[in-house]
Amino acid sequence: MIRSRWYAIRTAPGYQRMAAVDERLPESRRMESIIERNCRKDGFDIFMPSFYTELRHHRTKQILQKRFPLLVGYAFVNLPRLNFEELRRVDGVVCFLRGANYGPLEFPDVTIEALYFAEHERRQAFLYEQHCRKENDRHEQIHHLRGQLRKILPKGRKARVSMVDQAERAIDSLSPQIKERVQKIISELNSLKADAEVENLRQAV
Repeated sequence: MIRSRWYAIRTAPGYQRMAAVDERLPESRRMESIIERNCRKDGFDIFMPSFYTELRHHRTKQILQKRFPLLVGYAFVNLPRLNFEELRRVDGVVCFLRGANYGPLEFPDVTIEALYFAEHERRQAFLYEQHCRKENDRHEQIHHLRGQLRKILPKGRKARVSMVDQAERAIDSLSPQIKERVQKIISELNSLKADAEVENLRQAV
């Protein structure tokens, strides 16, 4: 069995940015960096410790998921065959990190494992933060949709009757345009209920 031999490479500026989306690649590689894609294309096993974050597009306001390196300017490549010259020819590889003996510095598996663990912990924290953000967005959307129903539906309904039930009973008396709008709101509320069963949308508003 060939043992792992990890070496740190210095990456060229800009090569740790996310590569262009390639639908032909498996899901696990959809958010890889340029240097990772170049190395993997040439058959090298690369590890770039990273973290994920969400950013809101300044113009569209859409939430975008981005990936950034934990160690800016560096990545690790497994070279069990010590084929340094082949790796040097990969686009984006500047040089190897060298040790006191002036040769490429080899990193033990325990160091790489620690970095894998750090990356995993940060990934779990990101997923939790993402879940909380989605739940907050969902609750805000529910509140907004209910507010729209309050403006549309007749006043004076009984407190125990839910907003959705009130809409379903009153919908036939509405004009076609308003009826279509109410049906759309009910559909959106039902989809939110189906997506995350955290709140009973049938309760009184």
